[in-house]
Amino acid sequence: MITVNNLDVQFGKRILFQDVNMKFTPGNCYGIIGANGAGKSTFLRVISKQLDPTRGTVSLGPGERLSVLSQDHFAFDEYTVMDTVLMGHTTLWEVMSEKNALYAKPDFSDADGIRVSELEEKFAEMEGWNAESDAAALLSGLGIT
Repeated sequence: MITVNNLDVQFGKRILFQDVNMKFTPGNCYGIIGANGAGKSTFLRVISKQLDPTRGTVSLGPGERLSVLSQDHFAFDEYTVMDTVLMGHTTLWEVMSEKNALYAKPDFSDADGIRVSELEEKFAEMEGWNAESDAAALLSGLGIT
């Protein structure tokens, strides 16, 4: 659940939002509509903690995290849909990428082996073995197969 409490966003004298209070609950879909320049993207940047509000808080439920897919339509052209979804869990994606790069090295050293062991431990702690099936279930729920 995402909870927004007493949120204000102001740029100079221009007030975009004042005293916004909302709860986004699991199992629901939400849309944000408004005219160009009304602050839709700014609101999403505040919710995703890419921008600090002037006042107020945005909080997630215990153990929850928020991922954002940017509006750059070409940023992920070289990736599969599955990889793009997995990238939403930044730490897991970084661990997977480093681990795979080390395994692909033709001159795998003892130091590489130690690092891979550390990465495998992090991967397991983040339930990385379930990540692809979880992402597939998410995509299926959105009608993407």
